[in-house]
Amino acid sequence: MYIKRNLFSFIGLLLGALALLLAITHFLAGPFSPPPSLETLVAGKITAVRESALAALKGVPLPEKQRVRSWDIDTILTISTSFTAIIAIVFGVVATFYKENRLGIQAALLFGAGTLAFQVAMVWLMLVLAVFLIAMVVAALSGNLSF
Repeated sequence: MYIKRNLFSFIGLLLGALALLLAITHFLAGPFSPPPSLETLVAGKITAVRESALAALKGVPLPEKQRVRSWDIDTILTISTSFTAIIAIVFGVVATFYKENRLGIQAALLFGAGTLAFQVAMVWLMLVLAVFLIAMVVAALSGNLSF
C-alpha cells in the first residue's frame, strides 16, 4: 500500500487539510463566543476609574492588576488551527528526510503554510477594512463624502 511508504506525508496532508478546514470554518461561521456587552465594558472602566481616583486622593499606591487570560472557544480554535498547521509542516519536512513521494510532501507543506497564510491574510484584511470604515465615517461626519 502507498500510504505505508508515505506515512509522514500522508499524516501531514491530513493535518494540513484539517487545519485549513478549521480556519475557513472559523472565519466563515465564527466568532462562536459572544462578546461582552457594552454595559459590562463601560461599568468595568467606570469602576476602575473610580477606584484609582479614590486611591489617588487617599495617597495609596495603586495595586497592579494581574490580567487573567480567558480561554474561550475562539481562542482555542485559533491556537489549535495554528498548531495543527505547524505540525503538518513538520510532518512534511520529516517526510522530505525520508524521501517520500514529492506530491504528498508538497501537499502537506502547502496545506500547512496555506493555513497560516490564510489566517494572517484575514487579520490584515480586517485591519484594512476597519481603517477604511473609520475613514468613511470621518468623511461622512465632516461632510466630504459624496456619491
